[in-house]
Amino acid sequence: MNRTVEMRQNGFFKIFSDAITLYEISAAESSEHIKTTIAKASILSTNYALEAAANSFLSSVDITKKLKDEIDRLSTIDKFDFILQWHNKKSLPRGVIQTQAIKELISQRNALVHPKINSIKLNIKTKSGDVNYSYIHESIDESGTSKSKLSNISLDPDRYTEEDALIAVKVLVRFLNIYVNKWWGIDVEESANFLMPTWTGSIKAKSVMYERKSLETVLRNNDDLKIEFLGLYGILEQFA
Repeated sequence: MNRTVEMRQNGFFKIFSDAITLYEISAAESSEHIKTTIAKASILSTNYALEAAANSFLSSVDITKKLKDEIDRLSTIDKFDFILQWHNKKSLPRGVIQTQAIKELISQRNALVHPKINSIKLNIKTKSGDVNYSYIHESIDESGTSKSKLSNISLDPDRYTEEDALIAVKVLVRFLNIYVNKWWGIDVEESANFLMPTWTGSIKAKSVMYERKSLETVLRNNDDLKIEFLGLYGILEQFA
């Protein structure tokens, strides 16, 4: 049977899965340098997923193209706020820990994407290296290992580990859980229609589409993540 169908593409879930995959790779890596590099990439992907979620939810708002262009220039947090005000006439609760942690995550992203020159004082230990005319300089300060009191994520991107990558993904999940289920008040099926690819080709099944490897990655880690903003259970049976 040949048919013409329409597919609505959405990158949120794939980007979200990428962040988790990078966390897994960082956790499996033995080289500290590579571990940190991959953890940075995971945290950036988590931020990209946050932005993708905000843009996806904006599709629920019926506005003119001119206004849409103006909304697109808002910050990620302001986009989430606009959506709540449009649907529920309520502002985003900015003082709660879920929103504060998201703002901190965005700050971490900004520090990575827009690095600034800083001057700091360190106490160091210098010793001879393995070859002539080489020296090894090591910091003996603990200041570089400071953690956020809010989320416990490292405040120094050069010291990120897989633990920081997992914290970042959890921060995203906790924010979307409360945003979807409590603040906005939509069900997980409606949320999936905004966050997932959909198509018009389903005859008896739902219109939401899942890429199997991405789904398996997310479900493999869901005991830690505890996702409630999407209904994920029982989906793999569709691939049998």
